[in-house]
Amino acid sequence: MNRIQFLAFLVFTLLLSVPAAMGQEEADPIEPGAPEMMNPEAHISYPPPVYVVRDSVDIRGTVTLEAMRNFFIEFRPLVLDMMMDEDQEEPEEETQWFPATLPRIEAVEDDVLGTWNTVTLRDGLYELRLTINTGGATPEYYRVSPIRVENNPPFPVEEQMAAVQPAEEMDDEPAEEMEDEPVEEMADEPEAEPTPDPRPRVTATVNANVRRGDSTAYGVVGFLLDGESALIKGISSRGTGWYYIELANGRNGFIYPFIVNTEGDLGDLPRINPPPPPPPTPVPVPTAVPAPAQPPPPQSNVDLVIAHIQIHPHGVKCGQTYEIQATVRNVGGGNAPSGGVILVRDSGQNGTAGPQTTQIAFGALNAGATQVVVGHLTPTVHVETVHHITLHIDHDNRIVEINENNNVSATAPYHLGSGC
Repeated sequence: MNRIQFLAFLVFTLLLSVPAAMGQEEADPIEPGAPEMMNPEAHISYPPPVYVVRDSVDIRGTVTLEAMRNFFIEFRPLVLDMMMDEDQEEPEEETQWFPATLPRIEAVEDDVLGTWNTVTLRDGLYELRLTINTGGATPEYYRVSPIRVENNPPFPVEEQMAAVQPAEEMDDEPAEEMEDEPVEEMADEPEAEPTPDPRPRVTATVNANVRRGDSTAYGVVGFLLDGESALIKGISSRGTGWYYIELANGRNGFIYPFIVNTEGDLGDLPRINPPPPPPPTPVPVPTAVPAPAQPPPPQSNVDLVIAHIQIHPHGVKCGQTYEIQATVRNVGGGNAPSGGVILVRDSGQNGTAGPQTTQIAFGALNAGATQVVVGHLTPTVHVETVHHITLHIDHDNRIVEINENNNVSATAPYHLGSGC
């Protein structure tokens, strides 16, 4: 169906919808109409009917019903056969609605009701439905249709009309000129190639969780299956290297950098502040402790963490040495009588060679004390790709700690240029 036929079909559809709307009962959904007939306390003002949208769309409107408990917006493909028959009732049970936004409980007046992400939808006609739960047996509804999703627009209308010449103009031309026109010119025109998306993105190498923050201590908000991709919206401001991504359903979260491949320019990623970490799970106190057969070994209250990491310079060429400065802190209540080592791993994504490593020694640390240590590493493999740097304090477990789960830290990734 070309653009002209599509516009004519929409006009025909709107004309058919007038008698059907006049016969609805009060319990039926509120359809868009004249401003004086629109419910000022429950409606969608944007996008209007017969509108083309793409990418992420902010849906605007008003929900200020006094009895409103919550509201959300859904969408579904438009059934063209039902649009052509105004006497046929819509089979609600055969057409599934899909969520476009999450439920909200606060009232909204002439503002954004939610954002509808259409990137993963097929181009075509859809309808939106605003559902308002008031505590009654039947929610309040408000629909807007048709809405056309067009993430991959066809050729401009001017090009399509240029390919069709009116019959009157063809009849006025001499027969000799029509026979001499080369037909092959239109067939030789190259097809338009889709414009590549330059935005940075990640592709999962395994089935991966997406979390609220930049560690496994945070809850899961979604997942990225092996081979699926997502747009990168930023990187953790804590230096852990976790990427802040946007899933296909519109949710955002952090993903571990070592289980994804990246593409695009990562040099200017915004720094995203993760939410505060969740409180630790309380340890239940046993009601009765049996007497041990022998005295238990002394308990250690040492807890070593890497409080800060700094790489200088951040981004080097192959064969160039960079400096790693780490701040080690004992956040436990006991003293660490002896020192240990920090294992540094520099991992790239280009080639089959393993990561390069180095070790940085640190000394004894009393409770609450900090110590700044420096090491150096010269990368020579995985050229022209993104490198990730992780530091594992006391990797060989020389020091007994009360918490071994916070010994690994990471810094922001860097790009290793050629030069070897």
